[in-house]
Amino acid sequence: MPYAPVRAGDDDARDQEMARRALLEGRIKSLAEITEIVKPKLPGTILGVELEIEKGRFIYEFDVVDQNGKLKEVDVDAATAEILKIEDDD
Repeated sequence: MPYAPVRAGDDDARDQEMARRALLEGRIKSLAEITEIVKPKLPGTILGVELEIEKGRFIYEFDVVDQNGKLKEVDVDAATAEILKIEDDD
C-alpha cells in the first residue's frame, strides 16, 4: 500500500502519518481499544478526543464533562492505556 506524501512543514500530516504507522506497527492502541479500557475510569461523559504527540510519546486527550458540568481534560498513554493526568479544562 503506497504512503501519501508528506510535505515538509506540514506538521498535522506528519503527525497523522506517524500515528498511523505506530498503530499499524502495534506501538499504540486504537481509539476504540483505549476508550473501552479507560471509559469506566473517566470522571464523566466523553465529548471529544484527539491524538497528540508529546515529546515523542503518543497521548490521547479526552475532553470529558463531569457530573457537575465541569469540563476535564484526561491524558491517556496511547501505548499502555494508562491515565496520565486529569485536570480542569478552563
